[in-house]
Amino acid sequence: MIYVKSILAGLLALIVVPLCLLVIVEVGIVIYSSVHSTPGQGSIGWDPISLIRMNPMFWSVPVLIFFTGFIWEYRRLSKSQ
Repeated sequence: MIYVKSILAGLLALIVVPLCLLVIVEVGIVIYSSVHSTPGQGSIGWDPISLIRMNPMFWSVPVLIFFTGFIWEYRRLSKSQ
């Protein structure tokens, strides 16, 4: 049962961490765009899918997040028994 709960904690970390980072990045973009206005009507595009395809290092970040959540919960549950 410890492994199941640890896997669920790792999956939860995979959901929570990117959402928190997305909120932080969006707030930063709003603040930056309000301080630095662009002349004219230009826009900047960002394609995260192309970043993942270009660099295999991006695949290690979700694995690291999952194992961090897994190990955190596993250590917490194994100490209580």
